[in-house]
Amino acid sequence: MLNCRAMDQDKVRKWVHDLNNRVGMVLANAELMQLEKLTPKALERTKLIEEKTLEIRQLIRDMSDHLLG
Repeated sequence: MLNCRAMDQDKVRKWVHDLNNRVGMVLANAELMQLEKLTPKALERTKLIEEKTLEIRQLIRDMSDHLLG
């Protein structure tokens, strides 16, 4: 099990922040793509990307809360 006390908490916070920023970029681009004229299949794929990105964002929050409480 990970023990954040043994880790550098500032380093973990930075990693979480950087990861969350990248997830935000994926989410923003998926949302922008949905505004374009896409085939039904492409639109379905962008919605799936958005849905899974939101799940990843929640996982990041849960891990951050657990590690950094």
